[in-house]
Amino acid sequence: MTKRYKMRMLAVPAAALLLGGCAHNVVPSKTVNGEVRKTAPKAPSHYRSSYVGGPVRDNWLRSFRDPTLNTLVREAQKNNPDLMIAASRVERAAAMMQLTRSGMMPQLGIGGNFVDRNWDYNYKERDDRHYRGSAYLSLSWEPDLWGRVANALNSDAEATIATLADYEWARQSLSASTARAWFLLGSDQMIEDFYRQLVGIQKKAEDILNKRAKIGQGNMRDVHMIRGMVAEAEDGLQATRAAKEQDTRALETLIGRYPGNKIRAHRLRAVTGRVPSGVPLDLLNRRPDIIAAQYRVASAFHNTEAMRLLRLPRITLSAQLGADTIQQTLAKLIGGLFMPVFDAGAIQARIDAASADQKAAIAAYKRTVLNAYREVENALANERYLARRYAYLNTMVKEYKTAYDMTDKNYRIGQGTILDVLQAQSKWINARILRTQVMKARLINRVNLHLALGGSFDRK
Repeated sequence: MTKRYKMRMLAVPAAALLLGGCAHNVVPSKTVNGEVRKTAPKAPSHYRSSYVGGPVRDNWLRSFRDPTLNTLVREAQKNNPDLMIAASRVERAAAMMQLTRSGMMPQLGIGGNFVDRNWDYNYKERDDRHYRGSAYLSLSWEPDLWGRVANALNSDAEATIATLADYEWARQSLSASTARAWFLLGSDQMIEDFYRQLVGIQKKAEDILNKRAKIGQGNMRDVHMIRGMVAEAEDGLQATRAAKEQDTRALETLIGRYPGNKIRAHRLRAVTGRVPSGVPLDLLNRRPDIIAAQYRVASAFHNTEAMRLLRLPRITLSAQLGADTIQQTLAKLIGGLFMPVFDAGAIQARIDAASADQKAAIAAYKRTVLNAYREVENALANERYLARRYAYLNTMVKEYKTAYDMTDKNYRIGQGTILDVLQAQSKWINARILRTQVMKARLINRVNLHLALGGSFDRK
């Protein structure tokens, strides 16, 4: 049984409680959630052209066409410690909900006592027995007449669903973090390849210039210049290798492996597919963090109501049935009533604390929604700007490559110097590095957009 399946199974009792009938003084959860959603900031007009219909599909990883990435994500979801912690929180929330639910049920127990009177010399025997014992069944129950426990149970159920949504958000965020780390590693690999190529070419040029200087056909200025350029390229290569090792270990730690610098990167693939126009109307229903914040407001609402009902009387019923060693039947039925009159403000303090928690939950919900809108807007804007930059950099790479080829051709026929060739070549390779960085940024931004929207673009 997978962790995801277990988490869904844990949500079943919570959902059943929320969808069930409502006791006296218990506000239906659907009504609470509807009121909560009214507090969300109003979406702008361009959020009204939805391109997503039907259920949300969590298959956005497929759009990158990278089997290795899919494997790494599965490994991360299996071994990542943070995700394990999130799963444990769901289990704890479900257990706490069951604890509250037990308060609505009668409590049945077995009891007994034994008295030995042999040590009491003042005891006057009425028969030959010097001891007496009994055994009995005890039943106790506090009827939830006003709905206090039902409200507390609804609060726990809402909190459990919120925790389950937290787990789903952690799972999606982990997938996104793994993808970002993998793309970063791919760009490191490509940039390392460029620097390695640059170092190799410039070392060949250094060798040529050294030989020409020895036979009097060159000058030492060019030799010193090429040596500086070689050192600069070597420095860039070493810095890139160090960054790649650190990024490799970060990815290995993320997916639960020992950080041994063992993962081998692949070259990046350019972003494919365009983002459909418009933003989904059901954004607030898609993102697990928004769903979690919404249910936490509902949970705080029910908790406030449960605290308010503490002012009402509490009735307890208990019964005992058993027998003792002298074969007498024991039976007892007790009813109790407790009405708080003076508690030095304890109940009011609980109500005030619950009300403050409710206000904080509403503010947190608004903050989560606003952050979601900001993340969507930023990702959509970056999608446009990065696409334009990538187009410009493609032109830059093409033009610098042409300039490099022409400079090299001229040098071969005696026009220009080797430094002219190297400088043109350096610009061409630097342009390729910039294009790789933007390629990585586009891939990461596409991941961020999927995470911000809470799912994939298509219906497949």
